[in-house]
Amino acid sequence: MRAWHKYRRTYMLGVQNEMEYRTDFLLGILSGTFIVIVQCFLWTAVFNSSPQEVINGYTYPQMIIYSVFSGVVSRLVSAGFEGEVSNDIKTGGLSKFIAQPIHYFTYRICNFLGGKTVQLAIILLMMAAMVIFFMQVWDFRLEALRTLLFFASIVLGMLINFLLFYSISALAFVVTEVWGIFIAFNQGVYLLSGAIFPLDIFGDTVTRISSLLPFQYIVFFPVNILNGSLAQPAILNGLLVQVVWLGVLLIVSRVCWAAGMKKYVAVGG
Repeated sequence: MRAWHKYRRTYMLGVQNEMEYRTDFLLGILSGTFIVIVQCFLWTAVFNSSPQEVINGYTYPQMIIYSVFSGVVSRLVSAGFEGEVSNDIKTGGLSKFIAQPIHYFTYRICNFLGGKTVQLAIILLMMAAMVIFFMQVWDFRLEALRTLLFFASIVLGMLINFLLFYSISALAFVVTEVWGIFIAFNQGVYLLSGAIFPLDIFGDTVTRISSLLPFQYIVFFPVNILNGSLAQPAILNGLLVQVVWLGVLLIVSRVCWAAGMKKYVAVGG
């Protein structure tokens, strides 16, 4: 019970911290809307100039809905803690977790989920308004089962992204300055997850390759559940793949951190 209590406290600290900086999150959403607006104008021009009503498997309403929801979902599942992890390793702050009965991975994921709880509450309100708007404009329909599967995929995608960035943050054990690596990795994930464009538009080869990687299950897959582009068997198969990737990345993160801890030298703290 004591162990559960301290991690519950960590979760609540994550909630409180996100509540304190909720304006930053809202400003991040606001800045992301400019990218979404540009995408909507781009796809409007593409569909207006094309004689086809379906491009790369998407109708115009589906593409606009994808662009809007991918912007929101990518912001929700984003990590952002890798800098704190790097700082803990660099300054010796990690030592206090070694000396005290607190598991660093569990501490990080509880803190991460605490912050995401607040973000999810805000985004739910935003998405509800968007769904109502799309229902009025394009007769968009959202089934209860599809909605539940969407939220399940969002949680799994969030955890996949957490494990990806937790694993890459272990580079701080061997590289003094990792900001450049973090930025490059973040941009790579942003592109490969389908946060900018649906991965289908890059062709069959890219689609096949991306299906073997975890990135598309962070944004591309969840948004297409909501978008209505996936049939139920494909959704269930995708959820299974997400669970498999969670297991794989959990192992990868433990291996990376076990190797890093062998090189860790406590300085400061």
